[in-house]
Amino acid sequence: MSIDPARRFGASKCLPRLLIMTPVFNDWESLASLVADIEIAMAESPCPIELLVIDDCSTEAAPARMFTSGIVSRIQSLRLSVNVGHQRAIAVGLVHASQRTDVSAVAVMDCDGEDRPQELKALIHALWLAPDFVHVAKRSKRSESWTFRIFYWLYGRLFKLLTGASISFGNFSILPFSYLRRLIVEPSVWNHYAATMIKSKIPIRYVPTVRGVRYAGQSKMKFTNLVLHGLGAISVFSENVFVRILLFSSIVFTFALLGGAIVLSIRMFTDLAFPNWATTALGFAFLISFQAVMTPIMIAFLLLNSRSAIQPAPKDHVLSMIEDMRELLPARPEPVNARPVAGAI
Repeated sequence: MSIDPARRFGASKCLPRLLIMTPVFNDWESLASLVADIEIAMAESPCPIELLVIDDCSTEAAPARMFTSGIVSRIQSLRLSVNVGHQRAIAVGLVHASQRTDVSAVAVMDCDGEDRPQELKALIHALWLAPDFVHVAKRSKRSESWTFRIFYWLYGRLFKLLTGASISFGNFSILPFSYLRRLIVEPSVWNHYAATMIKSKIPIRYVPTVRGVRYAGQSKMKFTNLVLHGLGAISVFSENVFVRILLFSSIVFTFALLGGAIVLSIRMFTDLAFPNWATTALGFAFLISFQAVMTPIMIAFLLLNSRSAIQPAPKDHVLSMIEDMRELLPARPEPVNARPVAGAI
């Protein structure tokens, strides 16, 4: 049985409006290709679509205007006054989007072609079927090099080891408007969008997708940026990481004490000895014990000090980073007799 999508989103007179949000840094050629592909993929969609471009202080001039066939009804560009990076640009966009009163859902995707508009169609369909969940793209097939895949696998294992949580998705997602307002009060969304979604206990469902290939140019995400991106995700779970470091330090301390006791026993009650071996072994055990005790103490002080201060929520600060706002494609007026269309895409 087909269910009216407008009723699912609580709208009685119009279709749910989708806002697609994408950060851009000097990748205007890819953005034009993305808009064209969105219009092709969503040609039969009854869902009104707008595009919000977060210009992360690009050094190359943005286009003065973009043209569409009408599927994308509006393209708005927010230029940031400083380059804040991919994740923080998304946080600024989320806060700006939360001020809208006419948006039912927000989709986050990259503009370089690796998040395919064909998969966006599947995410919208999933949201219509289950509007109380955030739907994220989980890659069932990847297009990166083997080197990247190996490091990504290692990152996933390290993330699981240090935090106790699993992360198997990135930015490509679609969320109901109610969860958007829940995310922007989380200080950690400033560091990592996907990890914050996991930490905030938002209900998530996974949609299998295929990772696309870049429209143009080379990826601006260098190895250093990838490492920082991974550390940003782990930092969201700093308390979990501390507990695991404390547990590991306790185990190391216990084994160091045990080793020292064994060395003393051998030295005092047996003739199995070499010159100065006991002193060297005991000194080594002492150093390990000292580090095992001091490391969690130092981390605890840093963590408690950060918790003693109220962490600023992005919604209260980031809008000041918007230098200007431009209409690349002005909004078209809504049809007077717009009616909901039953069924999913």
